[in-house]
Amino acid sequence: MRPVSRLFRLCAPVFLAAALAGCERRADPAPAGATPARVVTLAPNLTEIVFAVGAGGSLVGVSEYSDYPPAARALPRVGGLEVSAERVVSLRPDLVLATPEGNAKGPVNALAAAGIPVLAVAAGSLETVIEGIRLVGGRLNRSEAADRVARGLERRREAVRARASRPGRRRPHALLLIWPDPPQAAGGGTFLNDLLSEAGADNLLAGREGWPLVSPEWLATAQIDVLVVPDSEETRPAYERAFRTGALSRGRVSAARVVRIDEAVLTRPGPRVFDALERLEGELRK
Repeated sequence: MRPVSRLFRLCAPVFLAAALAGCERRADPAPAGATPARVVTLAPNLTEIVFAVGAGGSLVGVSEYSDYPPAARALPRVGGLEVSAERVVSLRPDLVLATPEGNAKGPVNALAAAGIPVLAVAAGSLETVIEGIRLVGGRLNRSEAADRVARGLERRREAVRARASRPGRRRPHALLLIWPDPPQAAGGGTFLNDLLSEAGADNLLAGREGWPLVSPEWLATAQIDVLVVPDSEETRPAYERAFRTGALSRGRVSAARVVRIDEAVLTRPGPRVFDALERLEGELRK
């Protein structure tokens, strides 16, 4: 699996086919100001946000990897990395929630041409994750619920930042590796860079934007005190190989302290990423 596809699979799988623009079946747009009754989400983090604001009952379709909360598992799938345009249209949504990170304007334009309203929900930082919750809540007529969720996350975030910035607390040099072969990490301008920084670490790749690939030679020589990796049954074998004989088995990185955090919690820019923030801050405090 290509390294960046792991992250896109979990938080940004908006790869609609261009054929959508030519589909004959089109959803009737909801009246202006109406609460959408049929919603499709194209990323797992958006599914989680819809449930978090109390609008899970409006979902008629979700991305393949939407597995939280458990109720999401019973919903119709619209595809994984390559969303089925035909499937999206067949569900007759009056709103599609998408994410703009790493995606061209073409798919969104195609949806609009098919008569389907699209709301793009950005997630490039922890701040925009919170803003996205309020945005989705407002569009689904759940503003009060969304604001409660957002304010709760803001309080938790501020508490983490306060603990992490206490005088005398050491800030380790850290790397958050989203995939081990080839090694790919979280760089600057990402919500995972914010997570590292606000939890009390200095991201060694903060000066490199996006999701840079790094060489085994860099890993062997960089001053990595803490290595953060996503953990799941699916990803664990790849990381174990990397630690045993691959890029993580030699040099400085092999001596780094390893912090494993549930993959879906860590890599989805939704409410649960703040669980990951608290978990990492606690680990760094030890």
